[in-house]
Amino acid sequence: MLKSIPALLTLIILALVVQARADEPRLNLIRPDGSALPIVVAQDAAPHTRAAAVELAAHLESIGGVRPEVIEGAPDPLPAQAIWVGYQTALDRLFPGADFTLKHPEEVLLIGNENHIAIAGRDRWDPKYSVVEGRRFPITDQQQEYGTANAVFTFLQDHVGVRWFYPGETGTDYPGREALNIAPFQLRYHPQFRSRIGLFNQLARGYIKENDMQRWAKHQRLLLDSFTFDGGHYFKDWWEKYGETRPELFALQPDGTRGTFPKDPMRRKLCEGEPLLWQTWLDEQEKRLDAYPHHDVLYTMANDSYYEGHCTDPRSRAWDPAPAETDVRVRMSWANGVTEEWPPLSDRYVRFANKLSELAEARFPGRDFLVMMNAYGEAGKPAPVKAVPRDNILVVSVHNFILRHEAMRKEEKQQFADWAKVSKQLFWRPNLGNQGGTQTGFPDVPFQQAMEDMRFAAEHGVMGVFFDSLFEHWSPNAPFFYLLSQLTWNPYADGNAILEDYYRRCYGPAAGPMKEYWKLMERTRQKMVDTIALPRVSVLRSHQFYTDEVLRQAHAHLTAAGQATEGNPKYAARVAFTRTALVHTEALVGIRALMEKAENAPKEREAIHAQVLEKWTAWEAMAEHFPPYSIATKRLGFDPSAPKAERGEKSTDSRRIMGFHPSSPLSKRALREMAAGKGLDLE
Repeated sequence: MLKSIPALLTLIILALVVQARADEPRLNLIRPDGSALPIVVAQDAAPHTRAAAVELAAHLESIGGVRPEVIEGAPDPLPAQAIWVGYQTALDRLFPGADFTLKHPEEVLLIGNENHIAIAGRDRWDPKYSVVEGRRFPITDQQQEYGTANAVFTFLQDHVGVRWFYPGETGTDYPGREALNIAPFQLRYHPQFRSRIGLFNQLARGYIKENDMQRWAKHQRLLLDSFTFDGGHYFKDWWEKYGETRPELFALQPDGTRGTFPKDPMRRKLCEGEPLLWQTWLDEQEKRLDAYPHHDVLYTMANDSYYEGHCTDPRSRAWDPAPAETDVRVRMSWANGVTEEWPPLSDRYVRFANKLSELAEARFPGRDFLVMMNAYGEAGKPAPVKAVPRDNILVVSVHNFILRHEAMRKEEKQQFADWAKVSKQLFWRPNLGNQGGTQTGFPDVPFQQAMEDMRFAAEHGVMGVFFDSLFEHWSPNAPFFYLLSQLTWNPYADGNAILEDYYRRCYGPAAGPMKEYWKLMERTRQKMVDTIALPRVSVLRSHQFYTDEVLRQAHAHLTAAGQATEGNPKYAARVAFTRTALVHTEALVGIRALMEKAENAPKEREAIHAQVLEKWTAWEAMAEHFPPYSIATKRLGFDPSAPKAERGEKSTDSRRIMGFHPSSPLSKRALREMAAGKGLDLE
């Protein structure tokens, strides 16, 4: 539900922050004798609390040159001065009057006085279920909440001043040793977005092995969240499991068959009004909960292809609004070209989820879970006409307004707000597309749009986010990714202040020209997306926006930044890291210009494609020397680590670069949209 800004400000944003007075004593984490204050971690601490204590010691050593001792369990006698990680009973004596009760999920409490610092957070951990199955790899240190670990990273960022701007050594910025002189403070906070790793879902634990990118996500307080979201469509394997034995579970088609359309079994729909379906679903949930009792969500999301093959059984259609109750129509399709204009299925989806929710509460009394459904595609994006989700229904909003053009943003936001009016629980899962080149490795950096949209989502009660998908092109997007991450932890933070801090701390003496560079990239990107307001077309017309003049200005800003950082390797390396994005973008813009020329000149296509392949060869030669994490070349079909003998001319064959390589021609839909955009005035 839409919440008032003052209430959220009170509850979430500021919580309780006590600023130090100038005359108050400070605690120096490095004593006058050169030794470091010990770090005391709770004796029974959860795995990630222990790991965070070790990381805290390593970061303090990087700043102060001395590694603090990490002690497990409060020593006797208590140290006169220490950093305490995780709640321990000794803290009640050391901080008289402080309330260490943590009532909210992921709540953190940080307190510092003249002798001690307490870094505590709400942890939930069941050692019996610490090993769980991940998407690719097992997870061996699972917790249900990681409050203390996130409290440690909050302390390092907000009170010590460490910055993690992008993955890798050059992306980490440490303050001077004076930052270890800590004034008294107090902070109590809990994040509204309890599901956060979905912002960079490719970095999730169990999906990749730990690396610098995953550690970056952890330091941004994205990786260790407290709500599991398995995005997508729950019933994808049901035809394989039940198609032969229980055909009545599947959608009735107009020809009287069930489960015969679409052709892809993973996209076949169900008969939502069939009681055997409800019973089969309940039996599956019981097995899931028996295997892992800490599941916090049960899934009911319909399979993909939202306009194809939905059930025509009268029992299912009884959950739809009558045609007279709404003017909105969706063109539904079935096999053999059969189509029908029908009201959207939002009411049906809600009533289906409500039915399963009621049955699950009866089957699993006393369990605390949410039942997830999608508001997805033309069939489900409009809010329901009459149906109202039960209180424990989590509506997953697939409303695509972030990174999109303004006209689409307005429509999608209105639908999003309509769902928020009727939903107690809301999750935001946009499909990002590639309008601004986020998949291609262009600077897709709508900073102001992100500030607006993250706050808009929070104000409408969102409790988690999952972006499908931000790819790991850090050089063209580092400040944007950083901004998004900071706003995911606190969507009410001052985004412009975050960016100013980024420019100052990341680029030092080059902050001015680098700020101008990023502003130029934002303007160019936004002009392209708003002018070519067709999802598959804007990046295909990129050469008309990344003009010679725009590229000249961009190089001038980076040249000025390079001159400002001469003799300062740290800042110079970060400017060079950003320059990689510009040379990459410039190369692909030139390639795209040739590809469009080939598309419009069939007789010359072979000769032009030969020029394109030469340019890709030149790009690959550059990519061999790109800094780590700068451009995700594997996303573009090129693996610099592979032996050269294994790289053929189709090494760049990838659907992520449609229209940028002869082996990746435009789809029929993109061709239609390209033709529709021919008459656009680009001035």
